[in-house]
Amino acid sequence: MKSLYLKSLCLLALAAGKGFALSLYDTAPTIGLPESHAVRYSVSGSVGYDDNVNSQKTDKTSSLLLSASLGATYADFESAEKVSYSANLGATYYLKSANSSGQKLFSNNSVSATWSHKLNDMMDNSMSLSVRYTPEPDYANGISAARRQGDCFNWSVSDSFSRAMDARWSWSANASYSGNIYTNSTYQVDNRQYVNAGMSLSLRPGDLTSYSLSMSYRYDLRDYGYNSNNLSLTLGVNRSIDAFSSANLSVGIQQKLIHGKQIWSPNVRAGYNRRVAEGLSVNSYLSLDNENIDTYRGVGLNYLSNPTWRVGANLSYSWHPELSFTMGCSLLQSNYSRGERGLGNSSRTTVTPTLGVSFKFTDRLSGHVNYNCTISTSSNNGGGEYRYVRNHVTVGTSYSF
Repeated sequence: MKSLYLKSLCLLALAAGKGFALSLYDTAPTIGLPESHAVRYSVSGSVGYDDNVNSQKTDKTSSLLLSASLGATYADFESAEKVSYSANLGATYYLKSANSSGQKLFSNNSVSATWSHKLNDMMDNSMSLSVRYTPEPDYANGISAARRQGDCFNWSVSDSFSRAMDARWSWSANASYSGNIYTNSTYQVDNRQYVNAGMSLSLRPGDLTSYSLSMSYRYDLRDYGYNSNNLSLTLGVNRSIDAFSSANLSVGIQQKLIHGKQIWSPNVRAGYNRRVAEGLSVNSYLSLDNENIDTYRGVGLNYLSNPTWRVGANLSYSWHPELSFTMGCSLLQSNYSRGERGLGNSSRTTVTPTLGVSFKFTDRLSGHVNYNCTISTSSNNGGGEYRYVRNHVTVGTSYSF
């Protein structure tokens, strides 16, 4: 069993190359073996309160809200063709208008799927698909903006191929296509698409550790503003610390080519996962990348450099089978520089602490109470500052079958 666990861990480490995983929480290798299950359905509903639905510093609008959703999941990891999928169809209705366009109804729809196939004893191929249509940004998604911007169509399609050359050496290649499109015309100036490709050479001197040398390319295609070409060279290490924890660290250099300029930046990505039998689990990530998000500020007013820190951690604890707690926090900090026509340097910092309690009434019926807070601060070197705080709480139930 231990040998099977270690082989699966190493396979996941190869598949989770840069540009492949949609969430930064997937940076470190997954702990344990994935579990198969038949199709599961769930129906959920909740009521809540949002004290700043329009995300404003002043003239805040508070509102009660109602949410409902229908979900389905499936997983089969026992056969040669390993498949999993999840789907959610839902909506949230605010009793008051949540933005200047008078919108009250927001979507909460998503579809994700994974497929992997072992071609032979030496080669594996994996594919992943994720599509989301929701107004809330996912800060662990490497292409999400720093604030809520109305309903947003977000997608990612990726493929990864790996081949072992011998017991120690292997190589892998990955490619992906992703993007963000906003339905609210106010924010469509930040519509973006991404094309990623990369290759990695890995050395596994033992069962617990692997090292990698990776080169990746990313093309940022914007509807407004400047496109950019990005080349990154990184050195990385994957480590299975023990049977319950894993870690990943990669550091390197990024070359960003934008509007005839060449910008060099450090590139960092790290992750740590821990899961113990007593019901405690921790997932975390850290990322530094020179992004190209929210850099358009009008015709002839663009930022060319946008180094961004993304940091997040989630902790969950099952006190007993009927009661569990979650807490977490994410940080997104963007620093804008090299502005055109006197556009001064600026920065934006968004912090989102979360708390949650879930409890099981029966094997099928459960309840939850969730709270999250958004604290966002924008500033520029001219002394201007914009800051807003948003509190959001929901109480709901879910029935699975």
